[in-house]
Amino acid sequence: MEIKVIELKKDLARIAFIGEGHTFMNALVDEILKNPDVDVANYSSEFHFTDPVLLVTTKKGKNPIDAIRDAAVSISGNCAGIIKVLEKS
Repeated sequence: MEIKVIELKKDLARIAFIGEGHTFMNALVDEILKNPDVDVANYSSEFHFTDPVLLVTTKKGKNPIDAIRDAAVSISGNCAGIIKVLEKS
């Protein structure tokens, strides 16, 4: 996966996810929004064929990169759990 940091401030991050689609971005945004320190999490694509840009803002000066990282780790853990269940089947 390739990402490009467009803007990074104390409580704001805008990051382009090169080549990713709506499925991944929706899962990531949903997971980020579970974090109580997150104020806003959404993504947009200027056109249907452009790379999505994730916007995350946080409360109380919390680092938005930490919120994104925590969400990615959580998604990864969920996938690992699914794999273990399927291997037992």
